[in-house]
Amino acid sequence: MKLSMIRIPCKNLKDAEFFYSNKLGMNKVFGSESEGFIGYQLDNVQVLLEPEEIGEFECGKYLGFSLEVSDINNFYGSAKENGVIFTGVPVKQDWGGTMTHVVDCSSNTFSIVQYNA
Repeated sequence: MKLSMIRIPCKNLKDAEFFYSNKLGMNKVFGSESEGFIGYQLDNVQVLLEPEEIGEFECGKYLGFSLEVSDINNFYGSAKENGVIFTGVPVKQDWGGTMTHVVDCSSNTFSIVQYNA
């Protein structure tokens, strides 16, 4: 088995597309606001933005996944300049990597990590 897709609930697909495309620099590969979903292809998994479903698939939670970057301090600085909100600066972890957390435009939170930092 392998991870195929990460689904992210969004309050507004137009705002989410702007955030993930322009602020995080992801490349959209399929879908649109009018289709009700927007997809991105990362190196090893697809990211799918979809409207939230109250009670089932809600915004405003820790999403429980990490995106790996090769230079977390560069990513953090660039994203911060683009207006991305973080829960704090990148911090070296006991397990050896460095981590911070992004808060997206729908108040979802997920981790950004750099291994062997």
